[in-house]
Amino acid sequence: MMIKVLIVDDEILVRIGLKTIIPWEDNGFELIGEAANGEEALRLLKDNPCDIVLTDIRMPGCDGLQLMEEIRKLSPRTKCLILSNHNDFEYVQRALRLGAADYILKLTMEPSELMDKLNSMKEMIRQEAEQSLETSRLQVKVSKYSREAKEKRLRELLIKRQGTRAEVEEMMQEFGLRAYEPPIYVISLRLDRYPKVLEENNFRSEHLLHYTVANILSEVFKKYSDGELLDMGDGLFTILTDRYQEAMVREMQDAVSTFLKLSASVGVSSPFEDILDLHQAYDQAEKALAYRFYVGTEALVYFDRIHYAEPDASSAPWLQEQWEKLLDIRDEAALLDYLDRWYRSVLDGPKLSPDVERENWVHWIHLMDGFARRLGGDLYSAPLHEEMYPYSAVRSLETLEDIYLWCRGWLPMYLNYIRSLSHQHVRPEIQVVLDVISKQYNQPLKVSELAKLVGFTENYLSILFKKETGQTIMDHLTRIRMDRARELLKDQTYKIYEISEMVGYGDSNYFSKQFKRMEGVYPLEFRRLYLGK
Repeated sequence: MMIKVLIVDDEILVRIGLKTIIPWEDNGFELIGEAANGEEALRLLKDNPCDIVLTDIRMPGCDGLQLMEEIRKLSPRTKCLILSNHNDFEYVQRALRLGAADYILKLTMEPSELMDKLNSMKEMIRQEAEQSLETSRLQVKVSKYSREAKEKRLRELLIKRQGTRAEVEEMMQEFGLRAYEPPIYVISLRLDRYPKVLEENNFRSEHLLHYTVANILSEVFKKYSDGELLDMGDGLFTILTDRYQEAMVREMQDAVSTFLKLSASVGVSSPFEDILDLHQAYDQAEKALAYRFYVGTEALVYFDRIHYAEPDASSAPWLQEQWEKLLDIRDEAALLDYLDRWYRSVLDGPKLSPDVERENWVHWIHLMDGFARRLGGDLYSAPLHEEMYPYSAVRSLETLEDIYLWCRGWLPMYLNYIRSLSHQHVRPEIQVVLDVISKQYNQPLKVSELAKLVGFTENYLSILFKKETGQTIMDHLTRIRMDRARELLKDQTYKIYEISEMVGYGDSNYFSKQFKRMEGVYPLEFRRLYLGK
């Protein structure tokens, strides 16, 4: 049973804090609205009765005590939780005499304390009006399903462009959506470095993070405009409005930074006239957002202002022959200088589309891999930088600056690795294991079988292999399999599950995850990038 709560406080920051301090819906509470004073709260309560009013005592106009007196007449079953300061003790006593269920100090309030008091009040309400609350629960579920159905339909219009004009108009009428007046905008807001945000896990769950961000954005959105705010998943939120103001999105970025210590980037579509152009506008907003690759995090980019140069197939951004000469003599300073000049030339020159520019850096990694292979090594045997494989880093990092800084940090490690290759010799037993793996990688090889083959214990072979090659047996086997998988993916006649089996994986899902871990993209995406589709 969802308990309905109204927040009443004259300070907007307090209201925002109360809305985001705890996951209300996850704990059985539904925020029906908010008010800045007692008079506004009473107007809301006449149309939207609730179970709990969380109210400040001192407010301009109708204060908390006067509000409580009116609530007692209007809805005797409604409980009041008082927000007070240290010097409000007399007011608190009067509030308790008027029937307040409890009070809480603003300055020392903790989420757990607020949660405990709300849970106590929830239990009181259930005991007093179980049947009434059962009806309320049903109403909340209907409302929730209606909202989910509306959002699902809008997402389909944005992403897939489904529906005729008549169907779209019927949908808008069904869900109570008003007609939009030109110019109409679609805005895409994405949390920067979202995978890292999830990895740090400061929000306990992805759902709670999205819930909190949506609340913050909604608070700012209502201040400037109306329309629809949609949670698209994976750190992306989309806004549909016909009252666009740049100040609104700037304030949204500031609010996310202030309250969550996160950064967000925004892409804005061109203005459009027809609601049927939603899909095109959404595509424009996403393309504008992609330009943060060049401008960095916390970007605000308009689709109308981005322009990309056509790639010149006849020239590379670096001279392979010159680069390899520097690699031959292991000139670290010159190589780093070359990398710096390349990066600056990209920033200062005409911009290619982010996908094309990213592939230039992938090709550079491929050049480095080829050089290592000619010496008997490969990138997957080289030390990791920031716990990332080179292909994965270049394909997954969000901005050009991130890619450049990663490559600059990795290059000295790579040079140390190729210096070691010319001095590398392995024991005959380890060479036998290497040969078996290279020939039988598509078989279900076990370390125990390899150990028996060379007359070692499993543990001793594992230790010796790592010492001689710098990697574990299973890591080496995985690398060999992925090398073969990359070649097979270039042939469109093979399906992913077939390639999985051909390189020794019975489970194609596990194969895809392993490929993503090492390459930075899933097998199908790798094939698309290779084929240029």
